[in-house]
Amino acid sequence: MNTSNKSLLVMAVMSALTAHSAVVSADHGSLGFGIGTASPIITQTGVTLPVGMWAGGIITQYVNFDSISDSQLLALKNNAKTEADGDVHDVDTFLQPSIFAAYGVTDDLSLGLRIPYVLRSNVRSPDEDGGEVINQGDPSGFGDVSFFGQYRFYHSDDNLNHASLVIGLKTPTGQTSIPTNPVAEEPGHEEEEEGGHHGGSGAFETHSQPGGGAWNPSFGLSFTRAMGQFSFDTSILYTVATTGSQDTDLGDTFGYNFALSYAFGAPARNNFFSSSNNAPWTAILELNGEWQDYERIAGQRNPNSGSNTVFISPGIRYSGGKNWNTALSIGAPIVTDTNGYQTDPDYRITYRFVVVF
Repeated sequence: MNTSNKSLLVMAVMSALTAHSAVVSADHGSLGFGIGTASPIITQTGVTLPVGMWAGGIITQYVNFDSISDSQLLALKNNAKTEADGDVHDVDTFLQPSIFAAYGVTDDLSLGLRIPYVLRSNVRSPDEDGGEVINQGDPSGFGDVSFFGQYRFYHSDDNLNHASLVIGLKTPTGQTSIPTNPVAEEPGHEEEEEGGHHGGSGAFETHSQPGGGAWNPSFGLSFTRAMGQFSFDTSILYTVATTGSQDTDLGDTFGYNFALSYAFGAPARNNFFSSSNNAPWTAILELNGEWQDYERIAGQRNPNSGSNTVFISPGIRYSGGKNWNTALSIGAPIVTDTNGYQTDPDYRITYRFVVVF
């Protein structure tokens, strides 16, 4: 493989970095990691970086939610059968820009990391008495740093089929003590040292913090089949959630993804090198799903947690040169099966910019 083609492959591979599912369960961002080809934007693929190559860039995920009114939140609180059922909150938006980098240790082994920043807007929750809704604020800060590795254990002689093992580790490096907005101390509004739910002036609950304060390992598989101007990619990834900040286990997740891509332009003998085949534009259609287990706080299950969410995500990528590309995906939920009350996503935007260095 010549240097030009190697650079194209690195740039294309890294265009799918940091996405093991990119789905949001309720208001919890789950962008993780991944390495792919020139094809998908979110689905992880079976292709690894060439040996000795560095690449990096940015990925930004924005999610807008179907927020409900204050009166609806109060009704959920006051009509709940148990106190746990009435522990509800709402959020308007979720924004997570990240920087990432990876290195090809061998042609079959890549290692990398991702550093995210997390911003949520307008987190609201009823007070303890269910009399009013408190705007707790906009919790923002650095999220948990993730490390990942991908080992390609199979590729066909024609270089069109690739299969890889993926492992990762999310570390407890993010901020876990962002305070809620202070409220005037009134009867029934006692300040809380931690936990911060229902409008207290302590810290946000862990599920609203930028970081989870836990060591969460991941493992999965990815596969790629190239077919001229088309390619098919699929991946699965299971993440084990351990107990972290505020004695909270945010729940295991299982991500599952499928992608079909088409490189525009002249017929491509191998769409990994789309630029060299006069096909700088690639259209992508993905299904991105994630199942998430219940959250547990001090061993007690949160009834307003756990879900299965599936997005349909059309997107486009432009390879402007051998050293960079950019991609945009706009996703809409087609399945939102959640437990209890959780703020459902309305739409999701994912943007990537990748360079070789």
